[in-house]
Order: sequence, then C-alpha cells, then structure tokens
Amino acid sequence: MKAEELELLKRYFPEASVAMVGEMYSQRRFKLHFKRPRNSKLGDFRPPRTKNGICTITLNYDLNPYQMLITYVHEVAHYDVYQQYGSRRVQPHGTEWQKLFASLLQPFMVVSIFPKDILEALQKHLQHIKASSTADQNLQRVLRQYDKNTTTVTTVESLPSGARFTLKNGLVFQKGEKQRTRYKCYCESNGRWYFVSALAEAKAM
Repeated sequence: MKAEELELLKRYFPEASVAMVGEMYSQRRFKLHFKRPRNSKLGDFRPPRTKNGICTITLNYDLNPYQMLITYVHEVAHYDVYQQYGSRRVQPHGTEWQKLFASLLQPFMVVSIFPKDILEALQKHLQHIKASSTADQNLQRVLRQYDKNTTTVTTVESLPSGARFTLKNGLVFQKGEKQRTRYKCYCESNGRWYFVSALAEAKAM
C-alpha cells in the first residue's frame, strides 16, 4: 500500500495491526470505504455488480479501533468465501465463513494489538462464532468500554422493568421480561411486541 493509505489506516485501526491490515488488503482486490454510522450494521461486503467489477467492503467510521479491526476481518472473510465459492449456495455465516474468519483473525490475537480483556472475550467468541460480534453480548460489553462515548450510552438492560424508552428508530417501547439475551418489549408506537437486544442503545422517557 502507499504511504498515505497506511496513514489513513492508522486513523481507524490499532497501530500495531496496520501493517497486517494493509497486507490483507494488498493481497486481495476490493474497494474499502469508511461510511457514516449505520444503525443496522457495523460494516458489509458487497459482491461486484458487473462481471468484471470489484467487490466492496464498507465499515462504519465511528467504530473504536478494536471493533473496527474485528469488523474488517469479518468482512474480508466474506470476501474470501465469495472468491472460493462464488454464487454457489453457502450460508452467509456458515462453516465456510466461520473457518476463514477464525483463521484470518488468529494472527491479530496478540497483546500488542488487543487489550487482555478483549483477547479473552475474543477467544471465547471463536469457540462459538456468531454471525456478528454484536450478537456476542459478552464480547460487545468488553468492546464498548473502549468507545469514546461510553459514559453517555444507556442500554435496554440498564433500564428498570416497565420503563418506557425510545430506540434510534424513534419507536417508543415499554421494557418487559428478559428472554435469554433479549427483552420482550411492547411497542407503544404500533401495538406490537418485539425482542430487543439487552445492549441496544436506548433513551429513557
């Protein structure tokens, strides 16, 4: 990669990981874009639109460096699955993707890149890989400690039972009982029931 491209990566990734992040990019053929925050995803992989087109990986630019690195490797694993299997039917986060994700992440699993608490959570995560790091609540709790605005975030699990709150989509809810990793909440806005993640960002009313 060019020097200016490596400097750009230093803005988003742990400094000790930048060389490997750049090498991972240079060994492949995709466009990398940093996007405005999206509520529904941290990043994504998009196959080419045309026969000779180039794949694209996008990442939310507001992620902390450790979340950014995990999400980047997550999407590169999707790229590698696409290159190996093309349009053949494989599950988006099936065995093929899980093996590639674990293999790609392994070289980054050192204390010079990740703090000890994230490393421990990642090691547990790799034993039972979920479709997204956000689906692993233990890992997500640890990662959130490194967000810039960690003191201002209110989560659904931190609210008392029966509390009224809104989510980023503007809908108004009442907090109900916990069902495994989610809370069954009544939506006052449309009269429906939803299972809301315990770690969803909420605004108390």
